[in-house]
Amino acid sequence: MMSMKTLVCIGAVAALAACEDGVEPEISDEMVADMALVAADALLEDVSLMTSSFGFAQGVHGGIPGDGIGTARSGTRSATFFDASGNEQDGYDAETTASIHYFMEFERSANRESWSALISRTRDMTVSGLEGAEATRTFNGTGTDMVSRSRHLDDGDRSYTMDGDFTKSDVVVPVPGSDPRWPLSGTVHRTMTVTRTGTADGDATRTLEMTITFDGDETATAVINGEVIEIDLSARHGENPMHGRPAGR
Repeated sequence: MMSMKTLVCIGAVAALAACEDGVEPEISDEMVADMALVAADALLEDVSLMTSSFGFAQGVHGGIPGDGIGTARSGTRSATFFDASGNEQDGYDAETTASIHYFMEFERSANRESWSALISRTRDMTVSGLEGAEATRTFNGTGTDMVSRSRHLDDGDRSYTMDGDFTKSDVVVPVPGSDPRWPLSGTVHRTMTVTRTGTADGDATRTLEMTITFDGDETATAVINGEVIEIDLSARHGENPMHGRPAGR
């Protein structure tokens, strides 16, 4: 697993703004709240990737889905195709390809309300269950996050060093075009570490442990350092995905 660190300035707990009925997500530590916003942004990108169509049929080299989030990005991608017996194939075949192992390393800009950042991410993933007229696909794998030039304008700037990683376990997703289109089951476990420097009291370090569970609707339940919140998977580009009512309320 790769580990990457970079300088980060992200916002206060105000980034997790109240939803329309006035209920705010209950994240008691402001630095953890900042990390949770970054993690939620990564989750939306993952959901976009998992629910998108493949581009291989159009002759796109490494036609991995997921280009619809954020603005222009750059990086590298590779894909290897396997049939149901585990034999490597020369290319993607909609009828006989049973699984794809892909690697992605890229940068993109992100903007959500008054928060913005330059984000670098990697994914080393396998998607299975593809052979024939499949109804669902299953994603497993790992990845890393690095966030730089991140800035929140509502409550002043804070500077951090940040690195994180995630493990995706048996996330089952309907094929593109299905209704509903949200992940049906599975989990994503994410860890992040942030050190804030230059404060009057010296450096401050926080860690985030987030386990996200899918159940087929447009919200995912996230347990963040023991606190429970819902993430809106349908949040459009630029919206804060953590406006939802905390789970159990």
